[in-house]
Amino acid sequence: MKVSLKNFLTAILAFLVPIISTLVLILILFIPRDNSYWNFLRQAPFYAGIYFWQSQRPDIFTFFSAFILGVLADVFGSTPLGINIISFLVLYMIATQISQHFNVKRFSYSWLLFSASTLLTLFFKAAIVSGAYRHFIPLNLLAIEWLLIVASYPLFARIYIWTERRYIHLEERYEKVQS
Repeated sequence: MKVSLKNFLTAILAFLVPIISTLVLILILFIPRDNSYWNFLRQAPFYAGIYFWQSQRPDIFTFFSAFILGVLADVFGSTPLGINIISFLVLYMIATQISQHFNVKRFSYSWLLFSASTLLTLFFKAAIVSGAYRHFIPLNLLAIEWLLIVASYPLFARIYIWTERRYIHLEERYEKVQS
């Protein structure tokens, strides 16, 4: 009973690590700034986190995790409820298909595929927002957001790699010592 409860709590904590790590980066980036271009980076940890965790650790990052991050993005970004949820679920599905067909373990391929999947997701999100507001979104703002998100991916991926090694692999090492 005690061992099964410990294993259950360990599994729950492993599922929470991707969400919490993304949430911590979001809270750091929501510090007010003078320059409005830095506000485009507020969504970057969501995109990088969803793509990274799905492609590197699909065993602990699920469709439900992407949904939770979408709800948090809608709440933090003050957007209409559902826009970020749908776009993050689309990004999750694109990342799932990409990780099945390509070698995403090499960082250069991962970065290139991240930029392509983020571009598709941002075009999808722009189409949804344009349809909802019946007004086209300027593509120059979309391009700036995409470039900043793609340029910041190596930093966020590095942080997520550190988080994975620090907090998720601990229970695997612990189980090997126990056996």
